[in-house]
Amino acid sequence: MQIKQTFSLFLVFFLLSAFTNPPKEKVSKLGIYEGYNTKDYKGYSYQSQYLKMPDGVRLATDVFLPKKRTAGETFPTIIYFVRYVRSLELRVLLRNKKKPLTGAHVPHKEIDFFTSKGYACAIVDLRGSGASFGYRKMEFSNEEVDDMSNVMDWIVEQPWSDKQLATTGISYTGTTAELALSSKHPALKACIARSNIFDLYEDMNCPGGLKQTPFIQSWKETTVALDQNDFSIFGGLAKLLVKGVNPVQGDKKRVLLKQAIEDHKKNFDIFSGILKIEARDDIEPTTQENCDAFSIHTRMADIIASKVPIYRISGWYDGGNVSSAIKGYMNTPNTQKLLLGPWDHGPANHISPFTKSNKVQLSVYTEMLRFFDFHLKGIQNGINKEAPVHYYQMGTEEFRAVDQWPLKNGTSKTLLLSDKNTLVKDAASVQEGQVNYVCDYTVASTNRSRWNSLTTLYKNGTTEYPDRQEVNKKMLLFTSPATERDLEITGHAYTELYISADATDASFFVYLEDVAPDGSVTYITEGQLRAAFRKPGNKTTAPYQVVGPYHSFHKEDKAALVPNKVSQLSIAFQPISYQVKKGHHLQLSIANADINHFELTKEKPKNIKVFYSKKHPSKLVLPITN
Repeated sequence: MQIKQTFSLFLVFFLLSAFTNPPKEKVSKLGIYEGYNTKDYKGYSYQSQYLKMPDGVRLATDVFLPKKRTAGETFPTIIYFVRYVRSLELRVLLRNKKKPLTGAHVPHKEIDFFTSKGYACAIVDLRGSGASFGYRKMEFSNEEVDDMSNVMDWIVEQPWSDKQLATTGISYTGTTAELALSSKHPALKACIARSNIFDLYEDMNCPGGLKQTPFIQSWKETTVALDQNDFSIFGGLAKLLVKGVNPVQGDKKRVLLKQAIEDHKKNFDIFSGILKIEARDDIEPTTQENCDAFSIHTRMADIIASKVPIYRISGWYDGGNVSSAIKGYMNTPNTQKLLLGPWDHGPANHISPFTKSNKVQLSVYTEMLRFFDFHLKGIQNGINKEAPVHYYQMGTEEFRAVDQWPLKNGTSKTLLLSDKNTLVKDAASVQEGQVNYVCDYTVASTNRSRWNSLTTLYKNGTTEYPDRQEVNKKMLLFTSPATERDLEITGHAYTELYISADATDASFFVYLEDVAPDGSVTYITEGQLRAAFRKPGNKTTAPYQVVGPYHSFHKEDKAALVPNKVSQLSIAFQPISYQVKKGHHLQLSIANADINHFELTKEKPKNIKVFYSKKHPSKLVLPITN
């Protein structure tokens, strides 16, 4: 009898082992997360409706709930506050009433991913956009913050809500994700800001005080069209496939949608206002506000007071948003994590010049899940015990973990400009003099640059930087001797130039480049500065902590150049991590135009001179980590 029982137990054990999957070992590290989330909810159910704000304005809201849920089961909710349409209505043959096509800033696969992991998702059209009623008095307004708080109030009262909320998004939606924190809503437990804008003036509209007019114009055209439910701007294929903004359920004849679109005609034209702004504190005539009134960095006190943990994600080729991510990390102590990858905006693509595939290799969704699981579900997956900063280095092609930014173990390497267009190591090697550059206003960096990735109509394909030998022919170049060892540049490089010009203003563009032994030239990073804003700012009165050269960009600090008199310019490069191989040369390239991306100064010099001497020590300063 005992033998039979033993055999039966053995048989049961064997069958269980053979026909069931053993639990996965728990693994949680950058981009890898296994054994913590075991239930797959397999899709979602969908509902949409209008939420009425206290002033009567109705906001269109899509809610996605995990499908394979048990009766009474509740979920934490991830919220997206969108400016560019929460979801689209496709033509009849393509339509799926159970699964609307979400807008470009909230990819459909993202909703699939998080609902399958046990999260509810809500996508909300901000007032004056999409299918929502009302009109926009300005972007990133106090009115929007109030709306966000009211939406969050509604969510926590729903029977499917476990009363814990998070915000996330990319670009504008990433910025509203952080903006929501300024409401200090008690149910808000986490925020993941991807490619968002911390300083609207310096990192988006006017890097270096130079207006990104082509981008702003494209942004305007896109947004105005979407606000009027016009998708023809995206070309014939979009018009063929997309009927327009998705109405809420029950609005079959689109009566409410049409009324909402009519409201949008009152939207403030922020774009023409931006184009009138030159200095940071210039007043836009309609709103009587300056650019900072629209900017997240002026809401730091409330964001910090919210105590909501933040994860910031950006890429080295993400326009100026990589600077925004770092500034946000350095200036908000509730930012717990910073991830900087080899990516452009989104991230959409892997851009390292040392890899062939542009497919993003790290699972950003996995990273997000680890953060949300820890803060919203209380899963002890160890993300809180890891180094707060992970960054990718081009050349070594690896992510590195560090405890702070800027790196505490870095050193500074200075190369001085000298004669024969060289960069030298020490002052004794400098042959004093000057070089004249005849300004070429046809210089244009690639139209698939970091700046092109910021919005759909401005994008011309995958971000890439081809060999720069040809464009270098139009620029002023200073090149170092071949490096004696591999050189790892990580952080915030800058250049100090002593220049004169035969005009009262000028636009300066500087590029850090890698010249291989075969002569090919690889883009590393860039910076720009309008000469009128060259006055060094007082860092103690800066609106936030900065690394490297600081300029206020205020009207009172604006000063014309004195023609043919020497002036000093300090120009910060966009942060980067890049390994220059042994035997390669570093190159500083200088131009007065990038006509693909920036509006130039009204007055344009015909000639500039760059000086190098003990009195005028023009130099390139690099952050070195090896």
